[in-house]
Amino acid sequence: MSPILFIIGLILTLITIFDMVYTILAPRGSGFIADRVSRTLWRLSLKFAPKDGRSTKLRFLGPLLLLIIVLTWIILLWLGNTLIVYADPQALWSSTDNAYVTSFVENLYFTAYVLSSMGSGDFTPASDWWMFYTGFISYTGVVFISLGISFLIPVIEAITLKRQLSILIHNMGKTPEEILSNYKHNNFKQLTEKLGSLEPNLIKMAQYHLAYPVIHYFHSANLYEALPVQLVSLDEAMSIMLYKVDEETIEDRRTLERSYKAMTYYLSTLAYAFIEPEDDEPERPETDYLNEVSKSDSAINEKENSDLILRRKILLAYLQNDGWTWDTLYNEKDEIKLKSSK
Repeated sequence: MSPILFIIGLILTLITIFDMVYTILAPRGSGFIADRVSRTLWRLSLKFAPKDGRSTKLRFLGPLLLLIIVLTWIILLWLGNTLIVYADPQALWSSTDNAYVTSFVENLYFTAYVLSSMGSGDFTPASDWWMFYTGFISYTGVVFISLGISFLIPVIEAITLKRQLSILIHNMGKTPEEILSNYKHNNFKQLTEKLGSLEPNLIKMAQYHLAYPVIHYFHSANLYEALPVQLVSLDEAMSIMLYKVDEETIEDRRTLERSYKAMTYYLSTLAYAFIEPEDDEPERPETDYLNEVSKSDSAINEKENSDLILRRKILLAYLQNDGWTWDTLYNEKDEIKLKSSK
């Protein structure tokens, strides 16, 4: 028996199991393995498509990352259990060769068969202990490989909601100015109603991001499906309403403030994807189109201004992490069009 190989295999297996359980079942964040795989591959991809949100390379990375994470878990479980068995040169018996199995490749073969619950291949455990452990490997294979595959389902549901929310916001207006201009009549009543209807989806999306940070890496090259662009646009519009529009002008300010808090909650989840505030605040937008209902900049107190600066820095980092720039909000527009199959 090689104690070093046994300990390495045991540690590798336990770490992988913990990472799977934490990533799939814990309500917040990813495990170390899932997080490192996601962030490393995403950052490498951004180097090949710097600040290019329309890159098709980024569009395919999310599904690829999801499959790589699950595959990494399976490979590590396989390797860890193989090292445990391989540590004992008398763990397996080959009836064909009438000898103990000592080859690492043959131990890999045996462990793969057992993990996949296909049996034990051409080899059999050589003692009661290894018979017991073989059964344990088989059961853990069924449970954790199934758990890894089931991880795909809620993530796909979250991606569907992500695109749905993006399109709903896009239909309100393609820029912050357009959103406010479209709904500034009747004391922004229709806008606050729409914000109230979006609030449950914002909170639900925030919960998805907390539970499955890998969602951040599902990218869309179309602006109307790009949630970072649409959320930043909507948040800018809400900030302008809160800090630049007279309070008496907004009929339902309570709904606006509640929706703003829901957005704040969503933005707080970005830390779990390691999206940190940028050093510089983006240039503040012109609001001349709201002159008849606007208030002076002096109406913003020091704390409100400090909070707004931090918020806009986080929004900029959110955009850049998805391959977009701040100019995208105002200088690029997409229309939803019919497409031919030809």
